[in-house]
Amino acid sequence: MQVILLVDVKKIGQRGSVVTVADGYAMNVLLPQKKAVTATPENLRKVEKEALAAKGKKDMDAALAKRALQEIDGKAIEIQARSNDSGVLFEAIKEKHINDALSKGFNISLPESAIRLAEPIKKTGTYSVPVALQGAKATVTLQVR
Repeated sequence: MQVILLVDVKKIGQRGSVVTVADGYAMNVLLPQKKAVTATPENLRKVEKEALAAKGKKDMDAALAKRALQEIDGKAIEIQARSNDSGVLFEAIKEKHINDALSKGFNISLPESAIRLAEPIKKTGTYSVPVALQGAKATVTLQVR
């Protein structure tokens, strides 16, 4: 029986794929648990339309990400942090802190995973922070004081 998977199913396939499975498995497991629907022409058209919409959304997200990163590329942000006399911070600066500073400084919302720190910043100074999202890249100068 051919079915369209609504969720990822181990050893069967990924969401949105059309797979052939045993009739008993489809009728007793996939269909009752709402993990799949039968592959009727109407359902196939619906899945195809959803795939096109998802692709369009992904393309739009990539364009928005590129535009957002172009806005912040080469710009500088500053974070005030408590440190001892030799410049060692009491609390390391991580992606979350940099993301908060970007949000306040440029009114831009990025996921924390977009900020690519090799390791947390533990001293005052000036750092070059790479930011990558949806294939677009930017570099922000971070001043820790």
